[in-house]
Amino acid sequence: MLQRVQTIYMLASVIAILTMHFFWLASFATPEATYELNSMGLVSTTAGVNVDMMAWDLFILLLVMFILPLVTIFLYKRRKLQLRLLIYTAIIDVLYYALYFYDFNKFSDYVLTLTPSMTLDATNNILMLAMPALSIFCLIMAMRGVMYDIALLKSLERLR
Repeated sequence: MLQRVQTIYMLASVIAILTMHFFWLASFATPEATYELNSMGLVSTTAGVNVDMMAWDLFILLLVMFILPLVTIFLYKRRKLQLRLLIYTAIIDVLYYALYFYDFNKFSDYVLTLTPSMTLDATNNILMLAMPALSIFCLIMAMRGVMYDIALLKSLERLR
């Protein structure tokens, strides 16, 4: 049943995660160059400086965070499995924050080794940092909907 309310929440979670793939997560500015950290890694935005360090851990985690809720939408007949997958996805979303801050520190240290000057202006994209939290909120609301469906079906079975 694709018209259930938890489907809308799962789709909102998928859209929130998908937007993280297309925008930068952090920016590192030095006097010589400017670098951006996106889901694929560290990319130079200054002409003439090519630094492409891949952030495979962020990319793979974002891919899993995108695929799991999308697959979970179509498991509407297996509600317990759907609930379990939603819990796993929420845990992975929390894990994403830890991995992001690890990569942020790793790439800021790397940018400092590239530049002779020791000035580094590192900024986070606050909107993109809020997307996993929005995804977690949507997943919790979807879990509540699935739990409501499970309770409703159990009560209907008792009436028979």
